[in-house]
This record gives sequence, C-alpha cells and structure tokens, in this order.
Amino acid sequence: MSFATTMAATAARLLRAIVLIPILLAASSAAMAAGASLDLPQAPVQYGDKESMQRGAATFVNYCLGCHGAQYMRYGRLTEDLGLTDEQVKQFLIHNDAGLGDGMRSAMRAEDGREWFYQAAPPDLSLSSRLRGPDWLYAYLRGFYRDSSRPGGWNNVVFENAAMPHALSDLQGEYARDENGELSQIVAGRMSPAEYDALIIDLVTFMAYMGEPSRETRYKIGYLTLAFLLALLLATYFLYREYWRDVH
Repeated sequence: MSFATTMAATAARLLRAIVLIPILLAASSAAMAAGASLDLPQAPVQYGDKESMQRGAATFVNYCLGCHGAQYMRYGRLTEDLGLTDEQVKQFLIHNDAGLGDGMRSAMRAEDGREWFYQAAPPDLSLSSRLRGPDWLYAYLRGFYRDSSRPGGWNNVVFENAAMPHALSDLQGEYARDENGELSQIVAGRMSPAEYDALIIDLVTFMAYMGEPSRETRYKIGYLTLAFLLALLLATYFLYREYWRDVH
C-alpha cells in the first residue's frame, strides 16, 4: 500500500471518528436519561426558536418557579439568548425583588418543601434536561393522572409515586388511568389537548435551553471546526501531491 493510500485511509478514519463520536455520546446520554424500561415519545423541542423559548420561560416562571428554582440560570442571560429587553424581563419574568444578575431562585425554602411534599424538597431544574433528557420531561409533564392512594391525589405514568402535584392541572384538566395504563380525560381543563401539548413543547424547549444555554453556539463552532479540518485535509493532500510529484 502506497503512502498516499495509507494517508487517505487514515484521514478518512479520523474524519469518521470526529463526526461519529459526538453522535454516539449524545445517543448514549439520551439512553441513560430515558432508561431502558421507558418507551418515551420524542419531544419536538424547538431548539433555537426564540419565540418558543419566550413562551416557555413565561410558563416556567408562572407555574414552576414557585416551588422549583433554576439557580444556575441568570435573568440577564435571557435578554441575550431569548431576544428580550431588560425591561421585558423585569416586567414579565421577574416577580420578586431579584435583579438581572440574579439566578432564577424559588421563593420556597427547602425546609418548607420537605414538609409540604412528603420529605422530598422540589429539586432545582437548571440542569433537569441534561439529567433526564427532553423526551422524559415531555412525557412526564403530560403524564399526570388522579390517584386516590397518593397523599396529594396525583401520580405519574413516567415517574411512579412522584411527590409533585400536577401544577398545570387547571390547564390540562384531570385524567384517570385504566388497567391497561392508558390515560383518559375525566375533567376538562382550560386548554384543549392540542393547546396543552403546544404549551408543554414550549416549556420543555425552554428547559432544554436552560440545561445547555450555549448549545447553538457550540453547534456552530463544531460545524466550523469540521469545515476547517476538511479544508486542512484537502490542503495537506494537494501539498503532498505537489511535494512528491517529481519523486519516483
């Protein structure tokens, strides 16, 4: 095998590794987050959709932040990434005395959370999408049903015996679970199923953004890096041909 052939084969293997390794790592993380026993629907997350993230941020602040915090996400970051002005963030997303430089902290004290939610304080949600995955969050937020055996009267098909009550029940309505594990609506909510599903997509989109605010920038840098390496490979190949053209 000639040196040129060996070099080309090595470069091809290197390029495949550069492309495949991040994909395999992402697939492995998603599988670990989802769990082997769960057949989760794919969350149609709108990565990079600023309007979707804005709607999701409003839902998160109004329905989640009362119990859960997101201490690693600062309000000021939302002005840059979600396309909001400082005044819009202060008016629509900050409902306490926090400033733009502060994290999105819950007003609930940890000891109160443990007392009210059966010794399970509501966790911080900054990195929940990295821990569980968007698919898990999407299924969980659509999987609450009435269960009289639970202290709070609620259960979840994705996370059995969850201590969390259904904070969005006024929007989704109430569901019951039959012996086959299927959910059926027993009390209508203020939203239709399609409207509620759209709201959850926006909420999960925002939570996915919180888990990795620099995702879009990382992808852009990754594509530019691959393009640079490909150009460098071509330049090296033509340099090799020019150098060895007169060598026999």
